[in-house]
Amino acid sequence: MDGLARRTQERGRTRRAALVEASRKLLRAREIDEISLTDIAEEAGIPKSSAYHFFSQVLEVFEAAAGDIEGELQAWLEQLSTEGCTDWRQVVTRFTGRGAAFFNGNRDAMQLLIGPKSPAAIKLKDRQNDFAIGAQLKDKIAAHFQLPELADTPEIFFRGIEIADLFFGLSVIRHGHITDDFDREAGRATCAYLSLYLPVVLPRATA
Repeated sequence: MDGLARRTQERGRTRRAALVEASRKLLRAREIDEISLTDIAEEAGIPKSSAYHFFSQVLEVFEAAAGDIEGELQAWLEQLSTEGCTDWRQVVTRFTGRGAAFFNGNRDAMQLLIGPKSPAAIKLKDRQNDFAIGAQLKDKIAAHFQLPELADTPEIFFRGIEIADLFFGLSVIRHGHITDDFDREAGRATCAYLSLYLPVVLPRATA
């Protein structure tokens, strides 16, 4: 690839990233259904005709933004400290609480991943991301406690995350953010579901 081709390719990546970032900036200030591809192009300082080279419709920009946010959410959850947890339910409530904090601090994430107006295609894709987050929760518990052998471990923890998301979404619908009460209820509900598969007392993990 010659120098001109490399510069053209790099310029394309830069413009695409600028459009995605512009969509996130607008999502932090406006409702998702009020944002068009024209709005995003204007915010990014890119002609709309050029924006069509990267995204044919606004949904595609939002999908790209959601993909970036999902990675950021996983990184945020991975940083959770579970030191001092004396039972697995404390790990769960810390984990769901950290998730709530992420959404409350990132309105673009809230609108795209758990908001009531998020397009169905994005919510469906986020369900797959929740399998990865469920695996993170399992690993956080397993770092301190011995988990029993379960027939369908990935599905069980995925459902636990979906339950937390349901409470988060209800809070966003009613209050515009995740309240402390709904945060606590999300943790309780997730623990209640996982208690169908995990004993109240788990042995400590061996070093």
